[in-house]
Amino acid sequence: MLNEPFKAIEIEPETCTGCNICVDICPMDVLAPNAEQGMPPIVAYPEECWFCGCCAERCPQKGKDAIRVIIPLPMRVSVWRGDKP
Repeated sequence: MLNEPFKAIEIEPETCTGCNICVDICPMDVLAPNAEQGMPPIVAYPEECWFCGCCAERCPQKGKDAIRVIIPLPMRVSVWRGDKP
């Protein structure tokens, strides 16, 4: 068993510009703006995440993987569509 907390969203600080579009678009208010201007948002309530991917989809840095939704293993089969394994 891992001692790290539940991780639903991973933000890459080197790629994230701190625009906070993900904070505004999240339907569950999982993310909170960082107090420091231009810094990545804070994942305040990871346990509330619906894994909808809105934050990652609307991110201006989407091609650079600034934000990534980590779907739990039991949900992956029902969430993935298309040619993904």
